[in-house]
Amino acid sequence: MNKSSLRGVRFSFVALGVSVVALIISLVLVPVLAAWRERQQTPRLAVNSLVKALKTHHKQTERFPEDFRELETRVWKHKKPPDFGPDGRTLSLFNYSYCYQLIDANQAAVWIIPTGPYRQKASTHFILINPNSMRRWKGPALSLNQIRNLPPVPQYTQIAEFGMTEQSPIDLSRGR
Repeated sequence: MNKSSLRGVRFSFVALGVSVVALIISLVLVPVLAAWRERQQTPRLAVNSLVKALKTHHKQTERFPEDFRELETRVWKHKKPPDFGPDGRTLSLFNYSYCYQLIDANQAAVWIIPTGPYRQKASTHFILINPNSMRRWKGPALSLNQIRNLPPVPQYTQIAEFGMTEQSPIDLSRGR
């Protein structure tokens, strides 16, 4: 065998080795990236931080805020505030849309609606919060038609029509 044919054989083995390594990496990397993408797009709740901020605002002012903009100004104070929608009552966070409604100085309501490509895997939530407690309901992801027709503060029969069930109330009076 001459030197030029040996070089061709060596190059073939190197190319085969690189191809095998590339195949193994792609077989491992593609599912890992797909799982990471799904985890990033699956709705995750941020209710605790929202309730904490609402409670802090109420403690400072003796009332709940008119909208998320007021909560941003007094409590959150982000360097770059999020978009709260045209009326200041919606916030999108971690593939959930939070729709806020002030009922009176001592009571507010929040619809928490899953969004994104994996919204059907998540639950819809509705909470009524006052300074001392929080009542909450949980149900399946709502259809787009149901979301369009959501009342800001539903009647109990409407909540039941959405397939939502009341969860155990949470006492917020501790730590006050």
